[in-house]
Amino acid sequence: MAVQSQEAKVPTNWVKLLSDYFNQEYFTPEYWEPGKKSRNFFARISQGRKTMFTRKFLQSTFLDGERVFKGISFAEDAIIEQKAVFIKGSKQEVTFHGFFIIHHAPGGIYGEKISQREALEYFQAKTLLPTPKSSNTPKNALRVKIGTVIRQLTQMHGDDVIEEILIDILEEYFPKPTKSV
Repeated sequence: MAVQSQEAKVPTNWVKLLSDYFNQEYFTPEYWEPGKKSRNFFARISQGRKTMFTRKFLQSTFLDGERVFKGISFAEDAIIEQKAVFIKGSKQEVTFHGFFIIHHAPGGIYGEKISQREALEYFQAKTLLPTPKSSNTPKNALRVKIGTVIRQLTQMHGDDVIEEILIDILEEYFPKPTKSV
């Protein structure tokens, strides 16, 4: 049986945004324009009241001369915007830009590219759904974790395979009660 590399497990529609720099705690950006005049940012996106989106810019720091970001700033399934702009004189060129759903995978932090419209739909669906009374319970945290894993596996292997496996696991752990006559 051939051993697959860690990178091979990442879906092809994910873009590597940050590489692991130190111990899955600090990460370096993949798309970042060097130079004093260039403009680069990562921002956590939420729906705005007066504008379409509100941006909370993520702060970087330097570690041995390398620009790094803390991994905890990139929560799993958060929507992040990244932009890199090269500036020379009065000319500007956007070299990288997009909205991404964040996913952590071996070796880095990846983004599943989405459109601005999809981001708005996500925020509207989030406001329409009722908020659980206590969303910080261990049960809810476990539900989020299991849901995230199931979504990731579904993207890699398809709905049908994951559905069959989940049904098998549920039947194994919770067998149907036998009817007594």
